[in-house]
Amino acid sequence: MNEDQVTLVNTGLPLLIIGGFAALLPWLLTPRGTRSHGRVLVAVVASAGLLLGLSAGIFALFDRRSLLGGQGLAGQGAVVWMYLRTSLAAVVVWGPVLVFTWLGLAQRVERLRNRDIVRGEA
Repeated sequence: MNEDQVTLVNTGLPLLIIGGFAALLPWLLTPRGTRSHGRVLVAVVASAGLLLGLSAGIFALFDRRSLLGGQGLAGQGAVVWMYLRTSLAAVVVWGPVLVFTWLGLAQRVERLRNRDIVRGEA
């Protein structure tokens, strides 16, 4: 990521991976048969937190600089902060994906609630 050119490998591939995790994590963290929007909200918020850390790790993985470049502990904090800032900028990519996934989960909750009403289980 410290190269002069933006390529598929140093920018596109990490963003594709992060976007995939943004679509997958909420589905994995939400209980399958839940009828609660609160549980969906908790899963989405937890996914957002995980995505911040995960995207910082992915950007660090694709960066060609060494994390242990002879710096002291204070220098490592600056490097970690740089990756966290980069992951905050990536919200532009995974934020909309997470919102659309949230809407899909909310529709599933409503579909299950309506099915319960039709069956007389509500």
